Amino acid sequence: MLPTYNVVILGPSGSGKTVFLGSMYHKLSTQGESGFFLAVDDAQRIILNQIYTEVATGKKWPESTQFVNGISNWKFTCKIQTQKGIYSACQFQYTDYSGEILTEGKDDRTQVEKFGETIKNADVLLGLIDGSRLLSYIKGEESGNIWVTKELANVLNLMQNTNESIHFIISKWDLIEDEYTLEEVKNHLLEIEQFRNIIMTRSNNNGNDKGVIRLIPVSSVGKGFAEQQTDGSMKKTGKLPKPYNIELPIACILPDKLQEELRKMINEEKKKSEEQVQEVKANLTLWDRLKKYFGKTTKTILEIVTPKLPPKFQFFSKEILTDIIDFIDQELQTSVYDKEIAAKERTEQLRNKKIEALAKIDNEKTALEYSTRCFLSLVDKLEYEHPDSKLTN
Repeated sequence: MLPTYNVVILGPSGSGKTVFLGSMYHKLSTQGESGFFLAVDDAQRIILNQIYTEVATGKKWPESTQFVNGISNWKFTCKIQTQKGIYSACQFQYTDYSGEILTEGKDDRTQVEKFGETIKNADVLLGLIDGSRLLSYIKGEESGNIWVTKELANVLNLMQNTNESIHFIISKWDLIEDEYTLEEVKNHLLEIEQFRNIIMTRSNNNGNDKGVIRLIPVSSVGKGFAEQQTDGSMKKTGKLPKPYNIELPIACILPDKLQEELRKMINEEKKKSEEQVQEVKANLTLWDRLKKYFGKTTKTILEIVTPKLPPKFQFFSKEILTDIIDFIDQELQTSVYDKEIAAKERTEQLRNKKIEALAKIDNEKTALEYSTRCFLSLVDKLEYEHPDSKLTN
């Protein structure tokens, strides 16, 4: 049985959730530079292709996703095509809730309870930030302030109640990139008290068992495909879409979830030893913390830790687990002056290991390890091109 990673998409109507899913599938439905491809069942393939076709060629934008009791589920299987054949690696279950549940206060008790349970069981929360509304907020427009007060606030309230990794996806980045850098956008978002509180709560508890928070700029259609009108609507220009960064969010899921699970283990051991929550040393790496509680060597640590991981992570070899932890730690281990050199070396190392792993694929386990190396390469790309994208470690 393939390991499945659960993702809950949170975003009000009009934030770009439907177009995001259609564009992501279109980009990754064939194996290209990313090194893997996504497959869905026939019914979902037809729907996703229709969404993208309507985006690319239709005069209007696609209608919002059709929900059953306010819920829409999408299951993507990550696959690898090799000279020996096609191998499945893992699955990603995306659960999308209608925007009205978030912003209109639907009071169906059963629906609300199921919504809360789904969030509780998520591996990652994906928060869609509408780039056009974000831009209105940055420029001080009334519509932007309404968006912050009503729509963004509802999403942030839900995120406050979880320890899982949070990936804020800024949709429609093509509208923003010519006017503001990601660092400037991040600073504007941090001026919003609720947003700032979520970040600061995790930042002030270094080494806790909470997941990573990221800010990922994407464009489902790319620059020049559509132009914003004075009324806020988007008019297509007739160009073909060229999605930007659309493959990056899915790549962050597995590495961030593993980091979160390892932190939980460390936190449990810390509680058993009745230590103070505050660490004596401020900037300990993940390896430092693991050595403190699980042994002094990599071999010993992994022999103790691996059986304690959730089943979805027990498919990994000690080699890939070591490489993932090394990757997580590299930002803490690298000095400011060496970052450029280290980044180039890391990218080359990841590329070489990815090539080696591809040649070894002969079953689902080796396919998963190869796909994980593909994910690490994409996360590396994100952090190199957008150093301000990681809001917490």
